[in-house]
Amino acid sequence: YWRKKSLYKASELLIKFLTIIHASIIMAQALHRILSLILLTTLLGLAGFFLVLYKLDPYETPKLALPFFFVSAFFAFTGSFTLLLFFLKKWKAKEPLGLRHILVSLRQGLLLSFFTGICLSLLMMGLLRVWNGLIIVSVMMLIEFYLSGRDESN
Repeated sequence: YWRKKSLYKASELLIKFLTIIHASIIMAQALHRILSLILLTTLLGLAGFFLVLYKLDPYETPKLALPFFFVSAFFAFTGSFTLLLFFLKKWKAKEPLGLRHILVSLRQGLLLSFFTGICLSLLMMGLLRVWNGLIIVSVMMLIEFYLSGRDESN
């Protein structure tokens, strides 16, 4: 009787262990896919950014060059900031990172690239000053603090 019970518990533990291993493998593959997509988007954004910088003249075709510049810069900055923030978190973290960390890094990368685009547009118009930049950084930090606090409460 005791042998059957201990054998049953051992098989139950083995099934739980294999389930956890399987789930972690699936999660690692999902993380790898997401990071690969972010890297591909970053590379396409950087290629478009440098193509716009070297091939389009903003003085000849400003209606074409400026939107392409800002869209390609947005994708390039978003991917670069996201990957940089994720790998900084991975470098500093003691436990393995999950999907939540990628999503937080993506959110922060989107915020940083959006406000970088605002600063670039103000700079192009000649309106960017130290005070404007400090206000933009303060607003960005307040939005991130709000979103981080909301994530912690959930």
